[in-house]
Amino acid sequence: MKIRFFGSTDTGRKRPFNEDRFLCTELSGPAPVSEPWVLLAVADGIGGHAAGEVASSMAMEILEKDVARQRTAAGSGILSGQVLEESFIRANREIFQKSARTAELGGMGTTLAAALTDGRRSVAANVGDSRVYRIRGNDLIQISHDHSWAAEQRRGRGLTAQDISRSPFRNMVTRSIGYTETILVDTFVLDLLPGDGVLLCTDGLHGSLTDAEILKAVRKHRDPGKASAALLKAANKAGGRDNITAVIAWMD
Repeated sequence: MKIRFFGSTDTGRKRPFNEDRFLCTELSGPAPVSEPWVLLAVADGIGGHAAGEVASSMAMEILEKDVARQRTAAGSGILSGQVLEESFIRANREIFQKSARTAELGGMGTTLAAALTDGRRSVAANVGDSRVYRIRGNDLIQISHDHSWAAEQRRGRGLTAQDISRSPFRNMVTRSIGYTETILVDTFVLDLLPGDGVLLCTDGLHGSLTDAEILKAVRKHRDPGKASAALLKAANKAGGRDNITAVIAWMD
């Protein structure tokens, strides 16, 4: 499949600076037979005094370099979720170590969600509450699992939706890259067909818009640049309470 992709980010209307980062790139394999891998990712930094920005930037840099290294080593091998899992673990280790060495960066971390495809097989991974969605026809399906207090309460039915919305813990993530020495990564096989789309976003988008509103904005545009711009515009119109990032790819 031919893959068209684009990413956009915006500070939003309430935050003084942007701690979100994104990545969408094509990674070439060994010539002449290996197909390139397309890597998509978003990250939402956590921590004061610009520490969140440092963590999300490091996550993107490490992810890109490590997946590129694995692309070269894989040759014509089969793509698996282990590629992303290993890169997430490496990013976690390096961010945690930098945090431990630098007092002003202590406790920093970042969410991280990524999708990787060679045009035949696709995989995804996430840590935190940044999301991976699949778009197929009139359906928007969340592939990733949110690692957040609110999501755990919804899954466990411990509190009502109203209780969750009033809680001071409603925006707390329960898993992040770099905050602890080791990390558990969720990985998924991402079933994609021609005509499908993949959307990755931070909670500044999915926390501002319903799934129906996200789908409505995306379905208007087959151009990924216009689609991502429409999503950011809609989230800002809804209040722009957080940094907003969206990466979208269409499978042709």
